[in-house]
Amino acid sequence: MRHPRVPALALAAQIAVPSAALFVAQLATPALAQPDGEVQFDLTGMRLYCQLFGDCFPDQAKNSFNNPLPPGTPQYILPAGGYRYQLDGVLDTSGFINAVIPDGSTLRDMMEILQPGQSRMLTGYARNPSGGLPDQRNPVYLQTFTGEVVGLELSVTLEASISNTGVGTFEIRDIDIPLGILFGEVKVTSGSCLIETWEPSPRQQTEWHFDGDLSSVPSSGPSQLRYLDDSVFGTILGGIGNEFTPDPTIPHDVTDAQSSFSTTTALGIPGPGGEEATVFVTSPARNLSDPNPDFYRGIGLALFPSLRPEFPGAFLGQWTMIFDVYIPSASWSTEWPLALVHGSHNNEGRADCLIRNPGNGNGAIGYAVEPGQYLQSSLIGPDRWMRIALVSNFMQTNQTDIYINGTLIGSSSSDWHYNSVDPGDPLYGDGEPVLPADWRAWGEFPSPWALSSGNYPGSQGPTPLASTFGLFCDLGDAEFGPGGRSEVAYLANLYFADDMLTPAEIAALGAVDANGIVFTADPCPQDFNGDGQVNTQDFLAYLNAWVAGDPRADWNDDGTVNTQDFLAYLNSWVAGC
Repeated sequence: MRHPRVPALALAAQIAVPSAALFVAQLATPALAQPDGEVQFDLTGMRLYCQLFGDCFPDQAKNSFNNPLPPGTPQYILPAGGYRYQLDGVLDTSGFINAVIPDGSTLRDMMEILQPGQSRMLTGYARNPSGGLPDQRNPVYLQTFTGEVVGLELSVTLEASISNTGVGTFEIRDIDIPLGILFGEVKVTSGSCLIETWEPSPRQQTEWHFDGDLSSVPSSGPSQLRYLDDSVFGTILGGIGNEFTPDPTIPHDVTDAQSSFSTTTALGIPGPGGEEATVFVTSPARNLSDPNPDFYRGIGLALFPSLRPEFPGAFLGQWTMIFDVYIPSASWSTEWPLALVHGSHNNEGRADCLIRNPGNGNGAIGYAVEPGQYLQSSLIGPDRWMRIALVSNFMQTNQTDIYINGTLIGSSSSDWHYNSVDPGDPLYGDGEPVLPADWRAWGEFPSPWALSSGNYPGSQGPTPLASTFGLFCDLGDAEFGPGGRSEVAYLANLYFADDMLTPAEIAALGAVDANGIVFTADPCPQDFNGDGQVNTQDFLAYLNAWVAGDPRADWNDDGTVNTQDFLAYLNSWVAGC
């Protein structure tokens, strides 16, 4: 997401490292430590400021060879399949920034002051697919921050990395602060960076087939989908300019009313791969009954990764998402047919990944970039099934590889997703526990709109849960207007994983399949409730669907739910699987 992620402004991460030959020689010297499972080094003295009528302070780096903690013996870390980093420190500030971040603030204080809940970025986990250190610099955390702080534009890159000789480094570079002397200075008076090896958690992957509801495939993972404006989540926060102000006038349940479940036959479109499929018909990202842009807030889906404690991080920086989607020509007539991903937990700005119709016969797609940087491809267009795969490596490259039907069309920017709530111990971003009654009322799904009391020790004010992100939603912003840039589309399958699928895995998945993406095993169709058994509960579940006219109850696939379907299901239920 392009929303400022409020980095630790005084931190950094690249590394000037000794050559491999020198490293080997150093390890042969008894006075130097052997590599082990962690390195820790001093960040004291790192600064963010610009000179009067001069350049900004040059790139800076601290590393475990020259600045180890405790001082003295250089430290080295072993190659591993994953790494964890942790940053801490105390700050000295001056100038305009001092009015916002007082002297003596910790890094955590600074993160919470600038954007509540963002202190989670001080600790992160990164998978290292190579399992080794093949390159001179192997990033563990990489982020380029571009945004506004105290009314001044700021651009800076932060990176934590490990060299191919095992030296850990934190760097701040590419500092650009127009009128920077007015910004003032942020200086680390004491602080450290810890990097340690981490045994990566097993891949967690969840898939949805939209067989009449938002339930995931029973045999898949823990993630969940809900309507973003579900009334059980409480008062929706305000629109543009009031993104963190509860607004009871914003209506609930609009997404549910404006979306539906149907079949490809009923919609008059070909099924994926020529096979009949049930689909989710998305809602436009705006309230069709009221043009008030504030009422666009909340329309869409909320995806709760629900990865903790298996994946321990409070945010997810390496992930894969796959959409099996069909955009009808009526929706393609607009410039912005579909908003795929909105990285914000509560739709507080413009969407991050959209499909665009540039009007030249191709389609275009981009992630966290401006329209001029979108990838164009003849594989993207209307009235066709498309398997769109996003494979994001925010932690190491800040890039998302984008595939259509298994073919790589290019790389865009990337971002992380929220993962702060452990379902077994739900907490707000400031550490305040969620009341059990609230957690039950939300259906054990974190409300995108709830805020803490702001009175918890160390809290800087009311703080969101921030543990979901959005699909098919777009609030907009001052540059692009009021939002709502997403039209009706048909979604056959959706896949989400807390890992990066390899190019070979993506290629093997190929194009859209009516049976699913990864979880394609055909269940017994008579097992209507998907519990792995065929019994009376399935008959009752089918009966309820049949009475409600649910498209899933069209058992003979003739496009109509009637007595013939009931008799057809009854016969198949008696026969079993």
